[in-house]
Amino acid sequence: MSDERRDDDRSPDFRNVELVTTNGEGNEKAYAVTLRDTSDTGLGGMYVGQETLSPSATFVLRDAEDDEDRRVRIVWTKRVAEYVQMLGLEVSEN
Repeated sequence: MSDERRDDDRSPDFRNVELVTTNGEGNEKAYAVTLRDTSDTGLGGMYVGQETLSPSATFVLRDAEDDEDRRVRIVWTKRVAEYVQMLGLEVSEN
């Protein structure tokens, strides 16, 4: 991730959402994520759990406040504690 993203205006936006991925057999797996902030270029979040979320996986952001699921990708992750990962998410156009 380039440093210019850190210069974007960020709005605090704490809410609980789900990151959902689907395997080749069509089975969904959902991860509870707390969004921290939003900007014009993406979202910042926090995941608490044992699994490592992969930037190569395709995810859908499911938000109870929005009627429409949004396809997102993980741009960066940073483990800040044994079971806590900070996430940088980008909304995909597709």
